[in-house]
Amino acid sequence: MGFFRKAYSVVGAILLLDIVAQFFIIGAAVFTIFSEASGGTAAQKALDDSGVYFAAHAINGAGLAILIILLVIFSFGARYPWRTTGLTALLFLLLAVQSVLAHTGIPLVSSIHVVNGLVILGLAGFLTRSNWAFGARPAEPVAGEPMATVGSST
Repeated sequence: MGFFRKAYSVVGAILLLDIVAQFFIIGAAVFTIFSEASGGTAAQKALDDSGVYFAAHAINGAGLAILIILLVIFSFGARYPWRTTGLTALLFLLLAVQSVLAHTGIPLVSSIHVVNGLVILGLAGFLTRSNWAFGARPAEPVAGEPMATVGSST
């Protein structure tokens, strides 16, 4: 079980970095279009020049699917509670919805793609942090005892 818990943590950290890379890549595409369009370049040329970023964003999205599938497998192997395994599987469902949202052809619906990406980032961060297998875990507060605050002398 120790191997699977550590593998879950490592893949979770890689997933988080990859999601941040997704935002960076699509940002590069958007700002390439904006920069060229504001410089007087024809819209089609600006779109063509940003195509490499859109392709990288799509390919990286497939990489995210592989990482999430690995997380689900490691979650089972680590024998995490069903809640953790279910939330990990939810990441895959959200990624599938992400693909659909990107191709609706309706701008207001497709714009949910960005919000869904943030939800994926948040859930991946929560799962990785709450199941981190390296180092000491912070002590859980005990019911009925006051929580220590910064600067207190407890």
